[in-house]
Amino acid sequence: MDALSDLLQTIQLSAKIYVCRAVGGPWNMQVHYRPQGIFHTVIQGQCYLREGGSDDLVLLQAGDGVAFPTGGAHWISDSPGSQDLVAENVVKVTGDDGLLLLKTGEVTVSASDSAPWGNDPRMAPSAGGDSPGDDQVTILLSGALSYDSSIDHPFLKSLPCFIQTSSKSSGDLHRHDVLTNLLIEESFGSYPGKRLMVDHLAEALFVQLLRVHMRKMKQSNGFMAALSDPHIGVALNLIHTETDQKWTVESLCKAAAMGRTSFTQKFENMVGSTPKSYLTSTRLMKAKSKLQNSNDSMLSIAEGAGYASEAAFGKAIKQRFNRTPGELRKIVSDSET
Repeated sequence: MDALSDLLQTIQLSAKIYVCRAVGGPWNMQVHYRPQGIFHTVIQGQCYLREGGSDDLVLLQAGDGVAFPTGGAHWISDSPGSQDLVAENVVKVTGDDGLLLLKTGEVTVSASDSAPWGNDPRMAPSAGGDSPGDDQVTILLSGALSYDSSIDHPFLKSLPCFIQTSSKSSGDLHRHDVLTNLLIEESFGSYPGKRLMVDHLAEALFVQLLRVHMRKMKQSNGFMAALSDPHIGVALNLIHTETDQKWTVESLCKAAAMGRTSFTQKFENMVGSTPKSYLTSTRLMKAKSKLQNSNDSMLSIAEGAGYASEAAFGKAIKQRFNRTPGELRKIVSDSET
């Protein structure tokens, strides 16, 4: 497992896919701020997007994707002139009270359990293709993201407000087409395990958006840049995949092929904490997860986190999470009764 995979598991990332279908024009869809993120990928037609607080318009075409990892408000319309249309009513999205959509014009939004293009399989769109008999249809696959935003981690703090990707390279385009075609097929069909498949594919689509963003980002500092850095990224992967091999700052320096002083300085500049502090924090986050999701003994969890005694471990957990190990374990136990 790499650092990004471990972090996404730590924050318990999950996603639900919705299918947005707009016909003709004019139409406008307003997505209000939500506690976590949302993303869209265009699988048919085109549309214009505007971020909240901005006057700039972004043209999105089939194969393009955008994400608002921290849940920013935005507007999507068929044309620039439709951006200021007054909303006529609320789009009802079954089962998600946290997703508030306002719209005008012929726009439907449905959970993937009920595809909005009807029961005729010939009308199901294909990624990058046109729906038969209607060249004025725009279809978006939209994912509502959920994660534990209470976790104090530089990864969450470094998430950009807005990500825009365009699947121009052959590799990106291939992955985009594979994922969206699978999502369309699963959303339209009636297969065992459909809900789980669709939601996990939605998570994979968001991870793909993150990958493209990380590869194209120009910032040299920040946690997102650190994940891709040829030196600090190596150290982060080792820290997050640590098992019985207990890393030290010295051994991480050697693995990253850097001197201790330059490694420590670069790590702190990019990640926002010293290597020793980040290593300790990561071990404690993993320990917290084991306390809440396993039946391992307190001593074995303490030893796995690098502590020789339960007392020292308990003190570190209390300082990091403001709760004792027993209290963290009891929270889960109480929620299950």
